[in-house]
Amino acid sequence: MHLELLDPCRDPEPPGWEDFRQAEGLTAVWAYDVIAASSEGSWARPLLAVFRDGPRVVGTVGAVCVGLRLPNSTRPPRPRREPILLDVRLPAHSNGPTWHFAEDVTPETRARLLRQFERAARQHLGWGLVGALYRMVTGPSLPLVARRGALTRESPGSAVLPLRWSTVEEWLASLGKNRRKSLRRQIAAISADTDLTIHEGRGRTDLDPVELAELNRRHTARLASRLDPRAPLPASYFASLLRRDDVRVISYREGGRLLAFTIVYEHPTSPVSGPWAALRPEEGGRKDLYFETHVRIVRQAMEAGVKQVLFGRGRLEIKRSFGFEYVPMSLVAVPRWAMG
Repeated sequence: MHLELLDPCRDPEPPGWEDFRQAEGLTAVWAYDVIAASSEGSWARPLLAVFRDGPRVVGTVGAVCVGLRLPNSTRPPRPRREPILLDVRLPAHSNGPTWHFAEDVTPETRARLLRQFERAARQHLGWGLVGALYRMVTGPSLPLVARRGALTRESPGSAVLPLRWSTVEEWLASLGKNRRKSLRRQIAAISADTDLTIHEGRGRTDLDPVELAELNRRHTARLASRLDPRAPLPASYFASLLRRDDVRVISYREGGRLLAFTIVYEHPTSPVSGPWAALRPEEGGRKDLYFETHVRIVRQAMEAGVKQVLFGRGRLEIKRSFGFEYVPMSLVAVPRWAMG
């Protein structure tokens, strides 16, 4: 099989990419222009591997390259001039590893193609590449990247809600008494608040990408850590999403001020709850909006007749109280000498 290694910020979209994305049911996170927009002006540079069997695209790996930098620096990584880490994840993706293969690609072939990707990345990034970091690796995928010399450790998992109910009331009735009562109380209070404006939909021309990016930046800064640095999503990323018909945005305003928003990546069977950003209560925000938006997403998913909703990582104790199921994940760190 042939491998193409692409920088979406610089290289044109490869032939057959969009056909592959749609045929394999990959959300808008994997759209080529969205990947490119996610790293505009960022210190994380995207790297996309595309595998072909003849002219047909049969697999992909999405990653970002991260260089050593000073705190708050926004400059992109400089391969062959500084140490570089290959961080195998895509911006705004948090429900599993960022590789995908067609169903007819066997597990043995997938493992071999991932090693091929590592060799190509090592050659592309040069002597400064210190290793690869595979994030959000689920149990079935772990044998594809774990090996001698690699460090494997448990990492925060994600949450999924299988939709076993036909109505929101049935779902709420299945929850614990305290959570059920608090959710109903919060929903009623928000519905009665005439100062709060809630809008949701696709193609949101009423939203300002710069405003979304700034709220996301402030929210993301509170979540990032040394082991899990998170590049802020730029305004260009939100601009690319707002014009799509497979992305839904829920926004909350009070007196014209944006309090919170969330992104939902639509999917015929498994929609994904994406970035959530909100003002803190001391900044004028409201805690109950986080709970209301989950109920709203679940209601819309039930109306659409999908099988499940993916809710990503973070706040897992709260999500468990919603009846969400936990998906364990691991982090696999592969030093340069063990790559390929």
